Amino acid sequence: MDDIKAEAAAHHNDAARRLEIAATMHRDAARQCESGNFEKAHHLATEAAETDTAANQHAMQALELYRHHADQVAARKGEAAAEDAARAAKKAAKV
Repeated sequence: MDDIKAEAAAHHNDAARRLEIAATMHRDAARQCESGNFEKAHHLATEAAETDTAANQHAMQALELYRHHADQVAARKGEAAAEDAARAAKKAAKV
């Protein structure tokens, strides 16, 4: 569980860092566009979009960890319920 928490947190931090970088690139692209330097703006916009994509990939990896964790919790609960039911059936059979 702690491994999942640490890994998910790392993905969130990576995503946030990349989004901050992308935001800076988007602002720089806007400034370049306003000053008429469309080639530079295009380059920055492309880099920003690629960085946004990388950030989203990190966010999706964190979500996948949450899904995996939820599956593990559900499996443990299912196993515990099955064990409880088996104990109850065994106890009922003795009576």
